[in-house]
Amino acid sequence: MEIKAVIFDMDGTISDSENIAKDVLTSLMQKQGYPFYFEQFINVIGINKNQSIKYLSTFTHDDMISDQILTSSGKIMNEYLKQGKIPLKKGAMDLINWLKKHNFPIALATSAPMEKIYYTFNGNGYQVPFTHIVTGDMVKKSKPDPQIFLLASEKMNVPIENCLVIEDSYNGIKAALNAHAIACMVPDLLQPNEEILKENVIIKNDLTLVKSLLEKFVNP
Repeated sequence: MEIKAVIFDMDGTISDSENIAKDVLTSLMQKQGYPFYFEQFINVIGINKNQSIKYLSTFTHDDMISDQILTSSGKIMNEYLKQGKIPLKKGAMDLINWLKKHNFPIALATSAPMEKIYYTFNGNGYQVPFTHIVTGDMVKKSKPDPQIFLLASEKMNVPIENCLVIEDSYNGIKAALNAHAIACMVPDLLQPNEEILKENVIIKNDLTLVKSLLEKFVNP
């Protein structure tokens, strides 16, 4: 294994947003009378808006209603982000800044739109630290399809086999494995399941431990 670059997911990996997103979306769905709880929410973690609409429509049976609910959820989350109510994960900026200091290639690959990326970092007092960014609307297929990570590795001009992908979701880890990247799960709402444990996935409890993993690959 030789790591030459790092690709970060954002929500649940850099941003401590998933628990709040769960509460917001489940509340909106339940107010409309749909039986939507944690067990259902986990199916939209890591996928883009179009795929989320398709999933919600298995409950609403109407893409327009599903779109409206997701749009409302997004607006609420953006307000929380702008107000600085959603912190970054422990060690996130330390890891990113350390990699940048050593000129180690990094990219952000997230299903979220660009607007949310700005709110995520700006709301915590930071400028967006990534030069290479791939958002969900830049690719045709959502995670677990590998397209988003393949495009990120292409932007960095680093073979995907040498990219460490840091993810918190099942869909994200599956996408990393499908891309033949080096997959690293930092669990958030979801713990590694049997399928992931059977794969060659690196599991770290937080981003400070990912830094320890990377030290031997980063030039001092």
